[in-house]
Amino acid sequence: MKRFYIPFLLVAAAAVAACETNIAIEQPAPENGSYIFTMTASSPDIDTKTDYTAAGKFSWTAGDKISVLFNNGSDNKFFTLSATSINGASATFAGAVDAGYTVGASTDGTKWALYPAGAHSVRFAESDAEKYPLLFNIPAVTDYTTDGFSASIPMYAQGDSDNNFAFSYLCSAYKFTFTDITVASKVKLVVQNQTTYRLSGDVKLRNQGGTYLDQAYADGVDKTLTYISNVTDGTAVFYVPVRYYAACFQPIITLYNAETGDQIYTKTAATAKGIEDKGHIQPINISASGAVVVPWSFPSAYGIEWNDVTASVNGDTGADYDAIVCLKATADASNLYVFFEIKDGTLFDNSGYHYSNYSHLYFGDGSGTKTHWAWSAPYVNSFSSWLKYNNGPRYINWNAGFVGQSTADHNGNTCYEVAIARSSYSALSGSSATICMEVNKQYVVGEEWMGEETQIGFAPARWQDALVVALP
Repeated sequence: MKRFYIPFLLVAAAAVAACETNIAIEQPAPENGSYIFTMTASSPDIDTKTDYTAAGKFSWTAGDKISVLFNNGSDNKFFTLSATSINGASATFAGAVDAGYTVGASTDGTKWALYPAGAHSVRFAESDAEKYPLLFNIPAVTDYTTDGFSASIPMYAQGDSDNNFAFSYLCSAYKFTFTDITVASKVKLVVQNQTTYRLSGDVKLRNQGGTYLDQAYADGVDKTLTYISNVTDGTAVFYVPVRYYAACFQPIITLYNAETGDQIYTKTAATAKGIEDKGHIQPINISASGAVVVPWSFPSAYGIEWNDVTASVNGDTGADYDAIVCLKATADASNLYVFFEIKDGTLFDNSGYHYSNYSHLYFGDGSGTKTHWAWSAPYVNSFSSWLKYNNGPRYINWNAGFVGQSTADHNGNTCYEVAIARSSYSALSGSSATICMEVNKQYVVGEEWMGEETQIGFAPARWQDALVVALP
């Protein structure tokens, strides 16, 4: 991965970089129906700079990957090449390419290479393709703890007849360095841009009047960028690529404890700023010393602070039965509100399922004779719902009295909030009610119900007392 070495901050890293000259890396092996393509890449011929001082040269590192464009006469496709040998600012890259594909664009033969490798694509069929030929994909979420740290400031190259690729920068960047982090060993930085310039997603690569990422005209999720990083010696570093020259960056930055979701630091920029040149870096140093940690709170649609709700039980922890992490409930004169958290990886993950993971809430008032095998408390009414719709989290049903739902991610788990009209269920008409919940393995493809009624989660745990909620 590429790094930008800043002497007065990263002396040790620079020393490591010096040791990485003439690195030999295992060559990839071709697979059936493919061949190995090899090319030479050189780093930009300018120093990366801050607005204040020189910051050191770019150098390739082991693990770097680039995307190179190939075509088979009609179809254009990016293939990923990996560094196979490194000599400072120069490196050899190689990778398997499908048989029938040759390097370059089908339209004009331009040999495009992009760094870092990613889900990049072409725009050759668009009316403005000559001006904006490619889409450069910047992932919305980057996890340094699994992928390894890299500044990953976007670059491009156009190869020559000998397949030599000289890389240049496509944008500038802000470098956020958080120090004095004592409340977390792993952090998450969320950057939200307040202007109309995007930070993530598919960004148009302009190739007229200069070659650069034109990050204008963003909306919604493309204005947000998220990084996850381990904390080393109280420090975490993040690079945010931005459109150069334009006053386009006016962020809201929020640093979280990545393991608890608690907020460590937040700041909202009052004005938009710009960086004059491509490849230049603006450092922003922030101390988290004395930061007031704010516990994560579900963004309730009904104004409920779920952290303060005391009617709560933990889910079952038994192997294969631990999908529900916790179950909470509260009520007002009109509605019962239920909150539950689903463990990451326990629900189906299949885009072919229309609905998946059927769930049941059981309401009791102390009367009745119906019981569920997992709990001794009798129930009077049940309320059933799917937990996913078209593979996305959503509490979806057609029951009487369903008022509304919302979901939110918390540390990879999915949290649900559900509102149910009390007037629709007799068990909710008194001064208190009991609640139990289960989730199973049923799903729907088209209109056909499939899967199993076998449970994957219980709350409360099997054979424990039901959750009791007061009803005003």
